[in-house]
Amino acid sequence: MQADTTESRRLHVVGCHRSGTTLMFEMLSACFRHDGRCEHEQSIFDPAGTDVALYFSKKPSDITYIHRVFRRDPGLHLIYMRRDPRAVVTSIHASRGDRYFSSFARWRRYEAAVTRLGEHPRLLCVRFEDLVRSPDRIQNLIQQRFDFLTSTGSFSGYADHANTSPKAEISMGGLRAPDVHRIDGWRNHLPRLAFQVERHPDLLDAVIEAGYETGNDWISELQGITPRRQQHGESGPPFWKRWETELRYLIKARHYLKEKSRKKRAERKT
Repeated sequence: MQADTTESRRLHVVGCHRSGTTLMFEMLSACFRHDGRCEHEQSIFDPAGTDVALYFSKKPSDITYIHRVFRRDPGLHLIYMRRDPRAVVTSIHASRGDRYFSSFARWRRYEAAVTRLGEHPRLLCVRFEDLVRSPDRIQNLIQQRFDFLTSTGSFSGYADHANTSPKAEISMGGLRAPDVHRIDGWRNHLPRLAFQVERHPDLLDAVIEAGYETGNDWISELQGITPRRQQHGESGPPFWKRWETELRYLIKARHYLKEKSRKKRAERKT
């Protein structure tokens, strides 16, 4: 892929909540040269500012609405974080320690959204498990895909020079080196996982289709486990709210593309 030295670029991190988007964003910010970054989260529909050649940002949920602008903006590059759905649904955000943050329904919806984008040279899907097992290999993979990036440090040592926000540290459970023990952390939350399997039986197929298991032998770990039921995050918004959200993001997308077009016309005149 040839680098375009005239086009301002934005590298944006998306993915299901609790899939490692914060970790990826902080690694990018600490280990690649850039001209600007958001503090913690910033939607793609919020501008990066003026005179910024390379900007880093993150907003997990943008993946569900970004299809309207992604293919039409050559300066927009995406990293999608993918994680074992068993780990996603059993992950607790420190700011809400009394409840689980994501459901399998959300994981499935985000996966459908990234599948909609298809194979694209400006999109890279990264497994959380690969990131924590082999951070430097993933860093090299990112730099190969996005060859406009210049490394300033290694992913494996990002914690030594990261400048994280308080919100990011809370999300990650503290600033530390990549931890492989988090990969199988779902085994410490079997009651929650039993509830998710009970409510979403297709989770079993998803684990196999995503390449995390070759069969259903692991389900034996749930035998005799009483499901821990939680309604938070299980029921989606009512129809009118979904319709309102779709309309709002349609308007945002049109404004985004209109503004991009205006800037290009202005640049051609100078």
